[in-house]
Amino acid sequence: MLAGFLAVLKIIGIVLICILAFLLVLILLVLFVPIFYRADYVVPRTDLDEGFDVEKVNASAGFSWLLFVIRGGIEFPVDKTFTLRVFGIKILPKKKRAGEEEAKEDKKEKNKDKDKDKDKKEDAVEGDTQNSESKDPGKEENASEQTDQTAAADTSQEAADQSADKDTSKEDDEKSFLDVLWSIFDGIDNFLKTPINVFEKMQYTISRVCGKIDMIKSTIESDIFKRAFDLVKDKLFKVIKMILPDKTSIDLLLGTGDPASMAELMGVYGALYPVLFGKVRLTPDFEDKIVASEGHIKGHITIFTIVYCAAICFFNKDVRKTVKRFKTIIK
Repeated sequence: MLAGFLAVLKIIGIVLICILAFLLVLILLVLFVPIFYRADYVVPRTDLDEGFDVEKVNASAGFSWLLFVIRGGIEFPVDKTFTLRVFGIKILPKKKRAGEEEAKEDKKEKNKDKDKDKDKKEDAVEGDTQNSESKDPGKEENASEQTDQTAAADTSQEAADQSADKDTSKEDDEKSFLDVLWSIFDGIDNFLKTPINVFEKMQYTISRVCGKIDMIKSTIESDIFKRAFDLVKDKLFKVIKMILPDKTSIDLLLGTGDPASMAELMGVYGALYPVLFGKVRLTPDFEDKIVASEGHIKGHITIFTIVYCAAICFFNKDVRKTVKRFKTIIK
């Protein structure tokens, strides 16, 4: 009995260890195996005077992870939907079954038939009401008599209301005169108080803003903020450098139709040539107004770098103190 119980515990322990080992390996793979991305585009030679057609541009973007175990991408204008494959099996977009499409079409047809039946019933009801009104002239006479009686009652009530209004008009005139006087006094009092209240509010807001500015200035000038700023800047540049493409190859043929403006663009390209060397190649056209380009971009993203930099910034004492300080200033 005891041996069987120990055997069951042993099996459960082995299963738990295997699950933990699998999760650990999966986490390590997600953190350390980079995600490779790629983007390509081709813009054919286009005369800008005739207009630029976006549909003529061929572009594609995709990513892969763990030796193409997971990969996905999108193409334009061939297939504008995002596709995702796992071990070569298409996950996104999901394929629609033929039966589901037929069911949707049947529902649409049924809804259309229901709408037509409703319209026919409404037309029939309207025709019946019109016929009944034309066949019963006695009802119209009774309705006219009832309207005459209600009109007579309304005139008698209006006369009684006018007599009551005459009695109360005198009292209303006396009250309205006093109300006008009090409203004038209140208006003068509010007019005299308004500039004082406005001045006090402005003084309060200005003093509060000046106090916050002094607090921000003292915070920025402190050594804690300088250390936190340097740390965050360093880690942010590290993440941006990792995300930027590893290989960039762009060929650009450009013509503005104006030799002077094209010469200015070439001057800007020459100033940026140390940065764009080996990445962007510009071919000018000083006669025609055209554009043509072809580009290929490759790079990778490592999740561990992002998590590591974010964790260092989050747990740093100087960064936490600076964030707390700015929260108190904003309140």
